[in-house]
Amino acid sequence: MRHAAAPTPFTAWRRRVFQLLADGQPEPETGHTVISAVILSAIIACAAAVMLVTMPGIPDDVIWWCDRVREGTDLFFTAEYVLRIWMAPEYLYGSRVRSGMARRRYLKSFLGVVDLLVILPFWVNQLEMLPREWYLVLEMLTLFKLARYAPGLALVAAVLRSQSRALVASFLTLSVLVVLASSVMYVLEHQAQPAQFSSIPHSLWWGIITMTTVGYGDIVPITPLGKMFGGFVMLLGIAMFAIPAGLMATGFAEEIRRREFMVTWRAVAALPLFAHLDASRIAEIASLLKAQAVPAGTVIVRKGDRADSMFFIMAGQVEVEILPNPVILETGQHFGEIALIRRTQRTATVLAVTECRLLALGVADFQRLLDVHPDIRERIAATAKERHAQRKTAEDETPPAAV
Repeated sequence: MRHAAAPTPFTAWRRRVFQLLADGQPEPETGHTVISAVILSAIIACAAAVMLVTMPGIPDDVIWWCDRVREGTDLFFTAEYVLRIWMAPEYLYGSRVRSGMARRRYLKSFLGVVDLLVILPFWVNQLEMLPREWYLVLEMLTLFKLARYAPGLALVAAVLRSQSRALVASFLTLSVLVVLASSVMYVLEHQAQPAQFSSIPHSLWWGIITMTTVGYGDIVPITPLGKMFGGFVMLLGIAMFAIPAGLMATGFAEEIRRREFMVTWRAVAALPLFAHLDASRIAEIASLLKAQAVPAGTVIVRKGDRADSMFFIMAGQVEVEILPNPVILETGQHFGEIALIRRTQRTATVLAVTECRLLALGVADFQRLLDVHPDIRERIAATAKERHAQRKTAEDETPPAAV
């Protein structure tokens, strides 16, 4: 058995940097929030400085300050990049993956590549290899760092990666069609318009603006056959551009579904009732559960209502109104199973004490779960029997006036 090495001052400092910079922590501390705000401010300041220096009539002293802001943010992002490389092993804390491999994973990741591209123009420009205009344009790559704090941008990158082969195939097909359409139009229009359609490469401009349905009107067919073929190419262009749009829409739906499933899977795996199950059985149960967000003070179930589901608490607290003393349930516990097992109406009202994240299991899926997993049936039945006995005892001990 491999035991974790005792922490050294070096690893302790690295762990501390990880806590301040790492993303996706369940309960980030105040220092992490402050550092994130500083990084976001630096991103905005750099982009604003780049845009400001391109405006005509800007005083020289303002341009000087904008240049200093850009240089300062680039140095700041360089230090951040070095620290992220240094702390990369902490993402795999406790595993057997070596530090070098962990750092290579970060360097090859989407966010690692973005962090490098952000600072690269600044250091290349130190050799005066870039024209100022192009340097300013490349400085705007800083905005891609927002992907770390805007999940939507990271989602786009994930979709492009998952659909890359299909997208490349569709764009390759589109390119072939543009060349073929331009070649045919060259044959149809060359004699009538030798200046506009002087060659197939010159005709490619018409093919591109027609397939994309932009239609600038600077090059148009004038022969009857040319007009008929041009109309066909326009319709073909609409159909062809619908393909990558459909691929992206499908990719977004699949990626969102996958991420929601992973969140649900982790939540189910963390519940004590399912902690003993293997990954495949947890995945099976996760597919049956529906996530819900409940604001504080909301009545989740009401006594006397028809029982249609049971609930698992992922986060937050709920209060089960039982006389004489209400019961508080917290993260990892569940409720609503008694009415489903006994097939009766709700026996108590449950109120959200704090904002809660719940997983709901419908009555049909509940019965299917108990039929497929007898061990879970026994656990839930035992919990329900214990709670029912406690409730019955509490009601018997309650004075009539209190009821």
